[in-house]
Amino acid sequence: MAAKLDLTPERSAIIQQVYADHLKIGLCTAPADFDAAEAAIERLYASIGKKRPYFVRLSSPLGAELYINLLCKTWPEIDRGQLWDQLGGQLWDQLGGQLWDQLRDQLGDQLRDQLGGQLGGQLWDQLGGQLWDQLRDQLGDQLRDQLGGQLGGQLWDQLRGQLRDQLGGQLRGQLWDQLRDQLGDQLGGQLGDQLRGQLWKSKLSFMGTWFWGQWDYLWAWLDGGRRVGAVYPDKLNASLDDHLIVCRSIGWWYPFNDFCILTDRPEHLSRDAEGRLHNETGASLRYRDGTGLHAWHGTRVPAHWIEQKDSVDPSEIIKAANVEQRAAGAAILGWPRMLSVLKARVINDSGSPDIGQLIELNLPGLREPGRFLKAECPRNGTIVEGVPRVSDIDGLPIETALHAQAWRIGDPLSEYQHPAVRT
Repeated sequence: MAAKLDLTPERSAIIQQVYADHLKIGLCTAPADFDAAEAAIERLYASIGKKRPYFVRLSSPLGAELYINLLCKTWPEIDRGQLWDQLGGQLWDQLGGQLWDQLRDQLGDQLRDQLGGQLGGQLWDQLGGQLWDQLRDQLGDQLRDQLGGQLGGQLWDQLRGQLRDQLGGQLRGQLWDQLRDQLGDQLGGQLGDQLRGQLWKSKLSFMGTWFWGQWDYLWAWLDGGRRVGAVYPDKLNASLDDHLIVCRSIGWWYPFNDFCILTDRPEHLSRDAEGRLHNETGASLRYRDGTGLHAWHGTRVPAHWIEQKDSVDPSEIIKAANVEQRAAGAAILGWPRMLSVLKARVINDSGSPDIGQLIELNLPGLREPGRFLKAECPRNGTIVEGVPRVSDIDGLPIETALHAQAWRIGDPLSEYQHPAVRT
């Protein structure tokens, strides 16, 4: 067993560089290097005793999910003896009836046409030979997960054990947690939730994948350990190298026994100062086929809330089921518009627009009216921010706008002095 390593200042500096390197990979919007990824994945397959898979290149994870749904929806209804006749026209007509009509309303004609041409052409060109012999079983979650475990899970478990023995939990806060928040939760997690919702609305299945390519922060953590001196066996080192090549080359990828779906990286990705997905004028995450998601400071919202915000009815925001979405929607439209449809009761009026008013608002989903500070901010205009009924700073009930201002910056009311000039 390799000697235990101390996380010295020098090693901590290396870890911060690893973090910067892998965050840059995660935020990369250059076109995917499919050739490099395929070569690395071929070696990963060989490392678990499998031959080179048939590769399918697609523009986005939604494209991959639709591709898998195409296969799953058509295979049970195909008689193999009639297969090739059906591929010429009958099968395509069947797909059109079963899938494209469902997608029209949910995804729009332009996206449907873009994906239809890409998926349709590849589907017919690639589904041949022995792929058909095992396709039906390979599309199930069980075998997908078994292969994922072989390609990633076993390697992950072994390397994690090696790293823990040599560095303990020293890298977690400096590398794992930061990349998990920035890449795993904000990017991969948000996209996965978006896809799950889109497909569910179209009555399609969400397959998902173990492998998020450029957002696979697990391999970054293991790479960081190695770069500060952790020693891994040669075979594990080689597989880690290949996973890192894939991370640097593509987006999500879906491995099956005999074929593997690869997806491109996004063409656009925008975030706020805290690293949360955010764009005030368009999509925060967009792929080259037009798919993606809209977000406001990390909260996913419908596209038209951002792109047609001037025509959105504030009542639509209030009716949103998700509390975070309602708060985001209110910020997008602006509180002056939102207050026009909300019943507000003034608890305390300071008499100064700068200090503001303490008000109560009835919001859907709240058991009782919520309390808010409404004030004028020189930088942000009208602000409406939630405040508790009892301050956790001094333990006193918040009954005035001035007390709400004190709580807002973390002061007890007895010590708070409101600035004469706000900036």
